[in-house]
Amino acid sequence: MATKKPEATVEPRVSIYIPKSDIQDIGANVDQTEHVTINGRTTIIQEGVRVDVPVDVFLVLREKYPDL
Repeated sequence: MATKKPEATVEPRVSIYIPKSDIQDIGANVDQTEHVTINGRTTIIQEGVRVDVPVDVFLVLREKYPDL
């Protein structure tokens, strides 16, 4: 008798877009990513790219970017 693998639960995701920073300084080393760590799990979001993130990451980012 074959054992059945437990199905992975799919967590709900939200599509977001964080615009690129408006820094105009030539030669400025600007980090164009957002880092969100929840319960030891880090999610890195590239600015200027539409991505799907878990709902809990969206809720954290919405505090900083209310127009998400």
